[in-house]
Amino acid sequence: MRALRRFLAMLLTAALLFSAPAAAFAEDGQPFAMTVVVDGNATPVRALQDAYEGNVYLSLRDLSAALSGGEKQYRYSYSYSNEDGYSFHIATGQEADNDSAGGGFPPRSSVTYLSLRRNKLYVDGQERKYYSYREGSNLYLGLTDIELMLDLTVRAISDTKLEFLPSQPFRPNPQTLREDGYFEAFNAIVLGDVTNGKLLFTSQSSRSFPIASLSKLMTYLLVMEAVEEGELRMSDRVPISEAAETLSKSADGMIKMQAGMSVPLEELLTAMLLASSNESALALAEYTAGSESAFVERMNRRAKELGLKSAEFYTAHGLPVYVGESVPVKRQNLMSASDLFTLCGYLLAHFPQLTQITSRQYAKLPTLDYTTANSNPMVFNMPGVTGLKTGNTNRAGFCLTVSLPVRAEGEEHDLVLVMLGAESVDLRGQAAEILLRWAQENYPG
Repeated sequence: MRALRRFLAMLLTAALLFSAPAAAFAEDGQPFAMTVVVDGNATPVRALQDAYEGNVYLSLRDLSAALSGGEKQYRYSYSYSNEDGYSFHIATGQEADNDSAGGGFPPRSSVTYLSLRRNKLYVDGQERKYYSYREGSNLYLGLTDIELMLDLTVRAISDTKLEFLPSQPFRPNPQTLREDGYFEAFNAIVLGDVTNGKLLFTSQSSRSFPIASLSKLMTYLLVMEAVEEGELRMSDRVPISEAAETLSKSADGMIKMQAGMSVPLEELLTAMLLASSNESALALAEYTAGSESAFVERMNRRAKELGLKSAEFYTAHGLPVYVGESVPVKRQNLMSASDLFTLCGYLLAHFPQLTQITSRQYAKLPTLDYTTANSNPMVFNMPGVTGLKTGNTNRAGFCLTVSLPVRAEGEEHDLVLVMLGAESVDLRGQAAEILLRWAQENYPG
């Protein structure tokens, strides 16, 4: 059992050590044969090993053949268009298509350099946000993400043999993962019920860390309070300043803007929360308080009023600011996971319309001539998730806040997960899905 726990922890931390967009594979980047055993039947499946032993990505095409006929069978297919490129499709409960499954190994010369990215993957018609490798029409997905996607457990038999257990749902215990060191790859975590304050899992919850674009939750709060107090209206058009234009055209810009244009306030809120648009946050701050510095003063003052003792704000968007002269000092917005949990609870209680934005997968921004996807992968990967926000800088790592309504004590409650400082973006998504599934299934209804 201890060996199994160690292997599980190894699988779950696969993304932890190698978060760069591409990496070398075993055998000079070539697929190799991994034996997959299902109900005693062994099937060769193409695999890629990402830089070190145990970090295995399996061919979803081949795996569909290995699982065919069982309770976790699925049909694998793909489509291609000049406009959208490749899209990959999983239809659960359907037998493998012999024409698309398998197909042998390509010539060695045909596999050169593959990149880890979010290829377009749909499960039963619903888009999922997992990182994967594409080799032509073949998609390779990491073992942990396969376990999450199909809700089954994988057991290591040897370095080149895996046993798939379709009847065993994938339910790693957070306490076991803590003991194995899995959560050492994060700065801090809080998971709990913001409706009644009950905490389910915490790690370094009271220590302050950089929070990057999670700062935009406080920006949203101040804008909405200004609307509530009559200082602003949702129908207002916000002028774009030269500073916002400059930011939009910088390396930290998301949506190109021109000084002098005006954008509906509600459109800027959507851009700020879904696309994590820094220029939108700056424009909203300037419009609300007259300048970003005045808005930041409001942020810090409001944080104290709410009892968020760890909060320190320097910008409205969460990007670093440099102070000092001969030796510049980088300052970043700070807060503890515990205080972020409190802030999320306050927002959901007082401005629940927030989730009308943050629960959306995509949004069109007509004035800005921009279509954005939600940066939060949990909105795609877990039914019922209603938000809330992602963030990252080099120092902050990859951060996330997630809200998930559940039935508890005979009424609807909101579970909230706060994760700070994940070492990689894919690890952040995997851990969030693991923790939220565990909480959803084990929280008393």
